[in-house]
Amino acid sequence: MKKIIYIAFSLIFTLFSCENVDFGDTNENPNGASEADAASLLAAAMSRYSTLTGRNYLTRPTLYVQYQSQVTYTDEMLYSESAADWYSYYVQTLSNLQLVIDLNLDEENHTITFLNEGDPENQIAVAQIFQTIIFKRLTDTYGDIPYSEALADIDNLTPAYDSQNDIYEGMISTLKESRDMIDETGVGPTGDIIYDGDVTKWKKLANSLILQLSLQLSKKYPNASEYAAIEFNGALNDAAGVIEEISDEAWFYYDENFNNPWSAQRTTDYFLSLEFTNALKGLGTTSNSSYDSRIEVFAKSPTLDGVAYGYSDGSGVGKTGMSSLIWNLTAPLQLMTSSYTYLNRADAANLGWTSENSASLLALGIQQSYATLDDHYGTSISTESTAYSAARVVDMSTIGATQVIAEEKWVSLFPSGFDAWSEWRRTEYPTLVPATDYLNSGVIPRRYIYPTDEFSLNPSSYASGVQSLVPATDNNSSKIWWDQ
Repeated sequence: MKKIIYIAFSLIFTLFSCENVDFGDTNENPNGASEADAASLLAAAMSRYSTLTGRNYLTRPTLYVQYQSQVTYTDEMLYSESAADWYSYYVQTLSNLQLVIDLNLDEENHTITFLNEGDPENQIAVAQIFQTIIFKRLTDTYGDIPYSEALADIDNLTPAYDSQNDIYEGMISTLKESRDMIDETGVGPTGDIIYDGDVTKWKKLANSLILQLSLQLSKKYPNASEYAAIEFNGALNDAAGVIEEISDEAWFYYDENFNNPWSAQRTTDYFLSLEFTNALKGLGTTSNSSYDSRIEVFAKSPTLDGVAYGYSDGSGVGKTGMSSLIWNLTAPLQLMTSSYTYLNRADAANLGWTSENSASLLALGIQQSYATLDDHYGTSISTESTAYSAARVVDMSTIGATQVIAEEKWVSLFPSGFDAWSEWRRTEYPTLVPATDYLNSGVIPRRYIYPTDEFSLNPSSYASGVQSLVPATDNNSSKIWWDQ
């Protein structure tokens, strides 16, 4: 009997499945957008990127550079060998930005309403600059990644991995193209949540990003006559300028509905590290022997110490965590500051890439760091910056400019863990001691392990990515190209 019912059901299903049935608007969403909107896509991509939270997208690099320590779930701090997802970088972030570019390239979309949202060239340029920001984080985190094929065809589920060398050259080329594409007399993109359509500032950001990317290649191209220094100088001397004033800085701003990503984390799981608080107090973790007033912005309780880094049984009792000035729903977070740009220029001058004065630029970088913290978090530490920066200039001559500049970048970038981690891998400063209770080979991680799906679903590309590492194993201790 069951067999007969099954056969009858199968016949009915077959008959209906062969018929072309018009279901009308059954699957249409009456509340959804009928057409893709470039301004909304741009804003959504920037918002998504700036609110990414959780272990892989926010906290892990802050532990690797010892900004923070864990006292509860300590596996991140102890360098657990676990694969890390990159889905949220590609989906609705890079992909949304590519849609913005594609919509603007199609002149059929250039209606009056569309053009009121920004000149096509300006929309494309801003989308490309922001794509580069995301791609830099991706390649710095993993090594070789899908780049040239990543967004070209949505049906391509096995995109090739580009070499990091090619990716960096591509990113720098894109930034120059985008910068030069911008029409300052035209309408800026209305979906711009960073500069509110001020494309003059986007040009400065593009040049400042080129400074950062070029310096990241200094292990590979150390000399002033080589590729990295040439690109650095080209951006530094470009007529559009670089970020020098607080008013030109790129920050993410949040509100009650669009939240700072730290607010999604449990404050009881993370404390500032003792190594970081000691450095700010001038107690010997770094070459600094002066009190750094920035601890009053960074630490919840500046008079307390952080938690000693790298132990599976640490305690947060009587210790300080990150300040609620930064760790709250609406606190802004930096993307690119004048401080970092000045410190990059000090770095390049010290390398002999430019004729600028590295000591003067170091002092400016420190002073701008104090000033922008006051500006964004309502503090009043700037009056202390002159004396502190003067002491650090003296340290340059007694301890070494390379170390001092790198240490000051480490402090200035807080809490931007990804950028600080890239800088530390390039310079090896500050001198960080690996976790005592490590779970890997006892090495501070140099990269993330590729997502698990890549091994099973894109094996050929995955294998090529692993082969570019030294050693050629998919471990967090292997070095990516610019780190070799």
